Amino acid sequence: MMPPGRPRTKLSIVIAAWNGLLSLERCLRSLKTDGEAPDIEVIVVTNFDAAEMLKTQFPYVQHVAASSHTTVPVLRTTGVFQAGGEIVALAEDHCTFGDGWCSEVKKAHQLPYSVIGGPVENASGERALDWAVYFYDYGRFMLPSPAAVVEVLPGNNVSFKRSILQELEPSLRAGFFEAAIKHELEKRELVLYLAPSVVVYHCKHYKVGKAIRHCYHLARAFAGKRVLNTLWIKRAALVLGSLALPMLLPGRIVTRTVRKRRHIKELVRSLPYLLTLLTSWSFGEFCGYCAGEGSSASKWK
Repeated sequence: MMPPGRPRTKLSIVIAAWNGLLSLERCLRSLKTDGEAPDIEVIVVTNFDAAEMLKTQFPYVQHVAASSHTTVPVLRTTGVFQAGGEIVALAEDHCTFGDGWCSEVKKAHQLPYSVIGGPVENASGERALDWAVYFYDYGRFMLPSPAAVVEVLPGNNVSFKRSILQELEPSLRAGFFEAAIKHELEKRELVLYLAPSVVVYHCKHYKVGKAIRHCYHLARAFAGKRVLNTLWIKRAALVLGSLALPMLLPGRIVTRTVRKRRHIKELVRSLPYLLTLLTSWSFGEFCGYCAGEGSSASKWK
């Protein structure tokens, strides 16, 4: 259960951390002095041992230590249930914050939108595989991105007014799953807003096998949850639709990247990896629609 709002806390930053000490340290250092501001609280939830590093280098951080088996959606929920700010923002340890990020989040929430996110730029630009992961996972959030109501926001750069999170609390108890939360927001006829000044930078290196497995399990978990308690005819339609994904997904990514007129060379260079990852994602969706999520939801950690 979410605690009562704390009077002086304007912004709670919840950081889900599962990538190790170096990533977490880089992430927190990018906040600079903002993390120590009196109206901001920083809550870090880890599934690895980070207590000593946080105590010595970032004593202002509220640290919640979870077991090594804790998944990313549960790390998020654990932090949200500790947060006392008027605004609760979700971030991840493989990202760094752009200049003035905290101020821009608070400024954006002067608007009447309950859920606000921002762009995700790539800070791991040397390797083609890293670009491929970025394009499939975050490419739609690449700058330039106009201020607008959008269909989806990035899970590593999104913030909520406290009131809406309190409404969504029953849906959060099993973990913060973006698709499930989006469904709940749609039921309430709430829209998502993208603020282009609220920027984070994705910084992570990948190995081929792990990236392929990650795509498969994320997709299968997504698809399995999507077909829970659905009619067989809708399930059958989704199964058939998933067969077209290996052709549809690359086209979407190429089209939106070309429209933004950025990183075209990187897209071309990463295409062999990108096609492999998207094939894995498509197969994961197919399996999820056919046979449910299986154990895939437990693999994101």
